[in-house]
Amino acid sequence: MKNEVLKKMISEEELPKTFLRFYFVGLLLFIIPYTRELFFSITALTLILVIACILFHHKKWNKSTILVFTFIAFSSFFLEVAGVNSGVLFGEYQYDVSLGLKLWNTPLIIGLNWVFLVYASQSIISRLTDNAYLKIIGGASLMIGYDLILELAAPPMQMWHFKTFYPPVENFVTWFLAALFYHTLLVSFKISVDNKSAGALFWIQMLFFGIISIFSLLFIK
Repeated sequence: MKNEVLKKMISEEELPKTFLRFYFVGLLLFIIPYTRELFFSITALTLILVIACILFHHKKWNKSTILVFTFIAFSSFFLEVAGVNSGVLFGEYQYDVSLGLKLWNTPLIIGLNWVFLVYASQSIISRLTDNAYLKIIGGASLMIGYDLILELAAPPMQMWHFKTFYPPVENFVTWFLAALFYHTLLVSFKISVDNKSAGALFWIQMLFFGIISIFSLLFIK
């Protein structure tokens, strides 16, 4: 019986609803002061679990898909390594504790998150257009919109913080250029992005980060 319930919860049709419930609980953990430390401690694990659910529903695994996803994960990790240790690519920032284990001052999970963001944003834009150039530019633009909101939520969530209150313009320029390149890979290699739950999680996370941003600005000093 429990297995049947779990299978239903993570089915492609039910997964967006599961994500909504999941992130609602996360929001409560963050808002309630007594459970905020628990929220910080499970952030990395939560991110791994939700991305695993997304990739579980990827429909066409092949050599190209594995190679492109692996390349994005490793190259984006080293891009972040270069950025956080030089202060040049994204501006001066440092990672905090909630994204888990770090190597060279960079969370190991960060590359996986880049894979998810590129995949999910491409999944959304591909439902709106078949034009390759619009897919690339539109997907990268979605990622910038996501980052604009995330940057306000990241410090109170203890993910990372910049030297300034809000990231400098070079952060968004680098993000956009990297996103353009990664979306070009997905389009050029014709990676399947037919995954409704990926797009749903993208929007749910944006809403989640937006609420946390507003709450933090109003109630957390």
